[in-house]
Amino acid sequence: MTKLKTAAITGMVVSGLAGWALAQGGSSSAFPTPSGSSSSSGSVAPRTGLYTGVTKGNGAADNTVDDYSHRPTLIGNKQYFAGFGGANLASGAFSFEGKGLNWFGSVTGGGDPNLLRLGAGSGTNWGGGLLLSIDRSNVTTPAGETKTTFQGDGLGAFGDFNLGGSDVYGEIGWFTGFPSALASVGGGNTIDDKVTGFTDYNWYLSFMGGWKKDATTEGTHSLNAEFSYLLGKNTSSGRTPETDNSTNQVRLNLAHGYILRATTDYSVFLGTNGGLLWQSDKTNTPSVNASHVAVFASPNIAFQKQLGHGFEGFSGGSVTGAFDTYSDEVPAGAAGPGVAGATDWTTLLTGSADVAVGLRWVKDNFALEGSLKETVLQNGPYLVGGNAGQGLFAEVGMSLGI
Repeated sequence: MTKLKTAAITGMVVSGLAGWALAQGGSSSAFPTPSGSSSSSGSVAPRTGLYTGVTKGNGAADNTVDDYSHRPTLIGNKQYFAGFGGANLASGAFSFEGKGLNWFGSVTGGGDPNLLRLGAGSGTNWGGGLLLSIDRSNVTTPAGETKTTFQGDGLGAFGDFNLGGSDVYGEIGWFTGFPSALASVGGGNTIDDKVTGFTDYNWYLSFMGGWKKDATTEGTHSLNAEFSYLLGKNTSSGRTPETDNSTNQVRLNLAHGYILRATTDYSVFLGTNGGLLWQSDKTNTPSVNASHVAVFASPNIAFQKQLGHGFEGFSGGSVTGAFDTYSDEVPAGAAGPGVAGATDWTTLLTGSADVAVGLRWVKDNFALEGSLKETVLQNGPYLVGGNAGQGLFAEVGMSLGI
């Protein structure tokens, strides 16, 4: 007889392009909100991750519930509930006040396990909490027991502190997995197999720290800098040969945004995202000392326009240039001429363009959002779903302020 016990926690964060939301407090806009939105009333429905996706993460655009979940000093006295995502609307976020504190949380859906983020904060002064993601199984058969901790399982903590005009934030986490192009035993999972006597360990420790200054009115700038470090280990026992692989990764992300126009009728944002990555991969089976370096820059532009009768259109586009090189390894899944048997791999890419379009409808304290799919241009004007998922909208959502 076989017993199978699986623990998986799925909870509520921002990612995705649509949502239910309940909000209370001031406007989430970083600039004077165009007429027809709900910001002029006492209750405001915050924007979901849909807006971030369409505006390419432009630093001068409105903050969304995604920003609130990662930088809780932005929440202030806002209260909301949000649910959004793809066809299954798997992500969400919430915030409410009680006992003199903001209590907030979110879940990033779409994969297993989901990442649960729960925290508390004091208005715009500070906020922080815990990260939790659990996906484990324990299988017992007459031959013995096998315990598996799957990739993504882990825990961590995060915090955000207001400096007055800007804020600093950080995050630390310990998760199962081995983020490297090098092969890992256990497929990235941690496995304790009493039947075979094999034990595979895969884990990584990550740290991130950032500073952000938001643009607030026309002619002001948004600046953001993030530094992150990751240490990953992949080891085994009971196997021949036993493995001892490691990964060290350093990443620096820089972003700039500028509010070019902010009127009651329309707004225009300009921005640039850029970054640098350095990674060292080492393994003893066979002995390899590899490295990965990447540099990218992505100028972008975004806008929103009031269309009347409560409708707002918004769109954004970006062009990315990137340099990516691997030494003594090739990226996982690499394909193309000459890749088979390659020891080094380098690409130089310019002009990778990406444009998205979204629509928001507001009636008093209620809003409906959606972003158009590229496939609607290729497969015909089907609505949500239908034609094997080739619907009009990539994702949709609703907002209600209270």
